[in-house]
Amino acid sequence: MARFLALFVAGAVAGCASTERKGDVDEAPEPARSSATAPEPEVPDAAMAPTAPEDDSPRVYAKSRYVWVVSQPGAEGWIGFLWFGSSVKLRPLEPVAAGSCTKWVAIEPRGWVCANGVRATTDASDPVLATLREYGPRVDTAWPHHYGESRGLLRHKEIPSAEQQKRSEWDFASHMERVEQARRGETRHASLQGVNLDPAPETPIDLLGLPSTVHEPRKRLLPSSTVSYIAERRAEGRDFLLTGDLMWVPKDRVTLYPKVTFEGVDLSNGAVELPIALFRGKERPKLIERDGAFVESGETFPRLSFAPLSGEQSVVGGETYLQTRDGRFWMKKSDAVVPTPQAKTPWGAPVGGQDTEAGPGGRRTWMQASIWGGWLIAYEGTKPVFVTMISPGRGGTPVPGTPAIDTAATPTGVFKITGKFATATMEAPGEYIHTDVPWAQNFSGPHALHGAYWHDDWGNRKSAGCVNVSPIDGRRLFHWTEPQIPVGWHGVRWNPRDEPATTFVIHG
Repeated sequence: MARFLALFVAGAVAGCASTERKGDVDEAPEPARSSATAPEPEVPDAAMAPTAPEDDSPRVYAKSRYVWVVSQPGAEGWIGFLWFGSSVKLRPLEPVAAGSCTKWVAIEPRGWVCANGVRATTDASDPVLATLREYGPRVDTAWPHHYGESRGLLRHKEIPSAEQQKRSEWDFASHMERVEQARRGETRHASLQGVNLDPAPETPIDLLGLPSTVHEPRKRLLPSSTVSYIAERRAEGRDFLLTGDLMWVPKDRVTLYPKVTFEGVDLSNGAVELPIALFRGKERPKLIERDGAFVESGETFPRLSFAPLSGEQSVVGGETYLQTRDGRFWMKKSDAVVPTPQAKTPWGAPVGGQDTEAGPGGRRTWMQASIWGGWLIAYEGTKPVFVTMISPGRGGTPVPGTPAIDTAATPTGVFKITGKFATATMEAPGEYIHTDVPWAQNFSGPHALHGAYWHDDWGNRKSAGCVNVSPIDGRRLFHWTEPQIPVGWHGVRWNPRDEPATTFVIHG
């Protein structure tokens, strides 16, 4: 991990690139870039149940990654895409032939998909679909996959035989001996620290007949790259993980990440109102006032918790202290993240006051984020409806005259959400990969708001330039922002002529 972070800190790579680009329906989006840190490992929960279609309406079924949705049969460019394991209802229009595709079908709520049986099909009895549904991403949860960090591994379309493993892994014999020593309770080698060596189930997993477009085109994951996986199996005397793109990797070369469960605060029902304080990094002392000084009470605010504030503050010895709403305790302002609404909406209406008719259409959604403050507020019109801690770029705000991506800074300004992707693989130069990053939302060139499963350090600057949020917050914001992503779609591109988009205001 030190090597990976050093690349970013040294400026060799900074920022993160999105998955969106212009192209035709046979073109995959560019991978995006990000950075990672390694929390303490733990065994993730059991596999999550897949989502089944809600009814028996005629549907198109995705058999691949990037099943492109286009505006008209044979049209150039794409307006969204589907993903293997998902399905979408058909609109009652006859299929048509155009270009190289013999069967374009109209889908809900708009667009057309090539359903000639290669990347997508309307045949619900296609034998491959059952496998794809079972092992597709679980987008009905905040964590579409389980996650870990590569210790350096090869990826296989089929579980390799013991002989193939010996030929392809230069340190196979010594590595497997270290695995067996650890299982016997002997001291673990450094390469196995954090690796879960519990035996995987021996239940067979049949992946025969999958189209090649299910898999990402890479054979290895370098150390510090991240791994998404959906299942595990023991075979050939070894445990393997089934990755998010249905490849096999050795489990004993992956450090498992703990599940990140932090979530922000719902303001929409009035039960909690601003101002509030959120606590980053570690638990913080609850202070009481005594003889003009603030002393520790013996109680603490838990890490990643929040406390409503009264709005009262006091300055003693150059330190600012904030009072809790119930009046019982105080805290150092420097110990807390305190989201502060700006005075007006992007269209000029007073925040917290009456909205005007001069604002944008749709639900008038917008977000405000502070890079140095480490927080984000989501609004509908003039009303704050959600608040959370973020992890923006390590480089803080951009240096004038230097691209933000060069200094790991997060761009400042007023942006629109231009594309949304339920999962997106992000890549740094040198083939370092963040696999299946959840809930990515483009807002400025290569920068995105997205979920991060590889750290739990909210409120602090952490990323290579993107705005990191927890997976739970990422999913919430993904389905709240505009443009809305249609049911069953995996990605959508904003069409500014026909629909509103959430405004994203980012400042220091």
